[in-house]
Amino acid sequence: MVLTSNHGGRVADYPGQEVHRSLRLLAGSDIYAPFVCSDEQRADINRANIEAGQTVIAECRPDAIFIWNLFFLDKSFIGSLSGQTTREPLLMLTDNWLIVMLNPEFMSKFFRDHVFSDGGTSGTDKRRVPVLAKARQYLRRLVDVTAAPAPLPFRAVFGSKFMRDLYAESGLRFTDSRVVHNGVHQPARRPEAFRDRSILADHNELRLIFAGRLVDLKGVHTAVEAMDFITRMDLGGRFVRLTIVGDRADTAYVERLRQLIAQSSCAPQIELRDPVTESELFELFQAHDLYLFPSLYEPFSLTLIHALAAGIPTVATNIGGNLEIVRDRESGLLFQKGDPCDLARAVQQLAIDKALRLRVAENARRAAKSFTFEKMVTQMEHSLASSWR
Repeated sequence: MVLTSNHGGRVADYPGQEVHRSLRLLAGSDIYAPFVCSDEQRADINRANIEAGQTVIAECRPDAIFIWNLFFLDKSFIGSLSGQTTREPLLMLTDNWLIVMLNPEFMSKFFRDHVFSDGGTSGTDKRRVPVLAKARQYLRRLVDVTAAPAPLPFRAVFGSKFMRDLYAESGLRFTDSRVVHNGVHQPARRPEAFRDRSILADHNELRLIFAGRLVDLKGVHTAVEAMDFITRMDLGGRFVRLTIVGDRADTAYVERLRQLIAQSSCAPQIELRDPVTESELFELFQAHDLYLFPSLYEPFSLTLIHALAAGIPTVATNIGGNLEIVRDRESGLLFQKGDPCDLARAVQQLAIDKALRLRVAENARRAAKSFTFEKMVTQMEHSLASSWR
C-alpha cells in the first residue's frame, strides 16, 4: 500500500499497488514559490495528514514502513510514523530533506560555505540562494532550530556515501544505516548502437550537451560561461555547439539563464530544448560528443549514470555523489565546480584527444553497470526484510 500526496493532480495506476493520494503538501502548484497560509490552515493540513497516515496504517497493518522524501510535509507527520511497527521505519535518504526539516540552520551554513561559495553563483544573482532560501521559508516556521534527538527511531538507507556523511555532519543519527546507490534501467543494446567515440558526430563540429533540471544547483550557467573560453581554444577549427535540455519549472532561474545566453558572444551556438523522457536519453547522448554536468551540489545523479551507460565522454564537477560515479581520467573528467575556465580545459582535452575520449567512454559503460535499477531494488528489498541486527 502506498500513501502519497495529491500534488500536481497526476494519477497513475501501478499493478499490485494500492495507492492513496490523501496527503497535502505545504506547497502550492509552483514548488519554487513560498507557500502562504495562516497558522490555523497549516495546523489543519498537518492534522489531516497525520490522520490520513494513521488511517492507512490501521487498514494495512504493515510489517514495515518505508519512507521516501517527505519534503513539504511537517515534522509532526514523520513523528507520527514512529512506533507503528515492531521494526523501526526505514528512511530512504537520497537528498537532504530530513536535514532541512530538522536542522535547517546546518543546511543554510552548508550551502553558504560549500555550495554557493567560490564562484558557485557565477552568472546569477549572488544575493539569492534559491533552493535553500526557499526551503527555509517553507520549513522554518515548522521546526524549532534545536539539535535533533540522537539517534532518531528510524533506520536509514542513504543514496550515496556523500549523503551518509552529510547527515552525520548535521548531527542526525539513526538506529542503523547503510548505503544503497541509486540505479537506472540499462536495457541490453547491440554494440553497434553505441557511437565510436574516437570519431566526432560531425568532423567540423563539437557537440556539447547538458541534460537535467534547469535550476541553480545544476550549474548550467557555468556551462554557458565556459562557451566563451571553449570557442577561443584550439579545437582543430571545429565549430562548437551547446545544447541545453531540461525542464523549466524554475522560471526565475531560466529567465536569468536566458539573459546570460543573450549576453554571451556565443549565443547563436547555444540552444535550449524541452526535456526528454528517460527512454530518449540514449539516442540524445549518441547524437552529441560530450556531456557536461556542472552541478554545484549533487547527492547522486541518475542522469549522470545514464550518460556513462550511453558511453558519452563526460565532464562533471568534483563534488558530492559525482565522485562515487566518475573516476577522473578513467570514466570521465572532473573539474572544479563553478569554474568555467576549468570546464573549458577539460572539454578541450577530450575534444583533441580521441584516445582519451575512447578510453573514458569504454570505462564509463563498464562503471555504469554498478548502478543498475535491478541491483538497487534487490538491495532495498534486503534492507526492508533485514533487521540489521
